[in-house]
Amino acid sequence: MIIKIGNLRIHCTRKRDHKSYLFRRIMELRTEVIDEVLIGTQNNRIPVKLLKEKARLIKKYSRRLKLIDI
Repeated sequence: MIIKIGNLRIHCTRKRDHKSYLFRRIMELRTEVIDEVLIGTQNNRIPVKLLKEKARLIKKYSRRLKLIDI
């Protein structure tokens, strides 16, 4: 969408910004999950609740990202 203010034109890129935010957040969550699993295997104790919550967020954000792409 283009907004005109006098001679100035501003390109609004909400969709693209949101899409990049979702992608960055998914990648951050994936790296956090990997780190938690690696640390948990060293300590012989994996935080299952934390991993389930992060997996749920990854699934949620992935669905939203698919909907934006369509």
